[in-house]
Amino acid sequence: MLHNTIDVLNSGISVNGAVIKIHSIVQGRFREEQNVRLHYQSHEGEEYLLYVKIFHGRPPEYLPWVELYGMNTHICVDGKPVVYFDSAFEDTILHTFSKNLRPGARIFVEYLDDIETREQLRRGFPAVLSRLGYKMFKLGYTWFKDWYFPEGYLEGTQKLQAETALNQNHRSSHLKAIADDVSRFMCTNGVAVVLDEYTRRAILRAESITSVLNEPVSRRD
Repeated sequence: MLHNTIDVLNSGISVNGAVIKIHSIVQGRFREEQNVRLHYQSHEGEEYLLYVKIFHGRPPEYLPWVELYGMNTHICVDGKPVVYFDSAFEDTILHTFSKNLRPGARIFVEYLDDIETREQLRRGFPAVLSRLGYKMFKLGYTWFKDWYFPEGYLEGTQKLQAETALNQNHRSSHLKAIADDVSRFMCTNGVAVVLDEYTRRAILRAESITSVLNEPVSRRD
């Protein structure tokens, strides 16, 4: 299914006056892996956007996965600066890759330069309440792991791993764990009188997630 994503990006995706396209694809360490360099084109020319490492899977042993890293955090379109994080560029990239991942597949997203996510995870907030984790949750991811201390130089920098559930039973288990994490977070932080901005945003996300998880299953899905 990730081959569909490659086809879409080869054709180009329009985003706020620019077009995201594949600049180059290099064979990875094994036959199922590809290293993709993405650029964006605007009236001002073409610039680098980010790298993507894609593993297409090796059934039945290994499921597909995607890694996004090396983001160009300061984009310029038509003379206007755009910060990558929380932009239409980030949302488009996450959505494009996520919609073609099969159940149980995973995505790794570097957060080295994502100041809010990095600080929230450093403080021990549940990953789902971080800026990036909440975006991933809304895209259907229900299990998270913070690779805050990568295991060796080939693992790259800090990244957040997110996975979709294999089936409904796994999804229910994941959502129960998320509900427990959010509840513990609110017990500690929800009653504080003085809040900094990152904590305040995490509390708003916690309230939103709690509301979603309390909905009847038919409406939630």
